[in-house]
This record gives sequence, structure tokens and C-alpha cells, in this order.
Amino acid sequence: MAKIDAKLLDRMAELEVDALLDGLEDSEIRRNPAFLEKVRKFLRDNKLATTPETPGVRQVKQKADEIPVFFDDAEVVQ
Repeated sequence: MAKIDAKLLDRMAELEVDALLDGLEDSEIRRNPAFLEKVRKFLRDNKLATTPETPGVRQVKQKADEIPVFFDDAEVVQ
């Protein structure tokens, strides 16, 4: 396995974070499910988690509570 300079790896990681942040700030890109999956994978891979205190989580929960319940053959789909 080739040795890669730690500074180069740090720079690559910084660029990856910058690209994800740029995508999240773009109103069209952040609605793309494939992009959001990449963000979730990055968070999982780096053991980063949100908590109820994380800015924005409360608003997401409120929006999720507004999603209607759909009925399918007399079963509730949630």
C-alpha cells in the first residue's frame, strides 16, 4: 500500500466536507435523495450524530409530524 502524506489526506477530507456543505447550501442539490444519502453516509462513517439540541433538528421533527398518514387496504402506513 502506498504511503500518502497526512497533510494531503487532511486536505482531501477538508475538501470533501466543503463539497458536502456547498451541496447542503444549494436549494436544488440538498433536495436530491442521492446527495442526501452521501451526506448521511459521511456522517455515519465519521461517527457524527445529531441530537435534539442540534440546530435544525426541532424544525425537522415538526415538519415530519406534519406528514399525513396514508391508508393502504385498510392498513395505516407510517
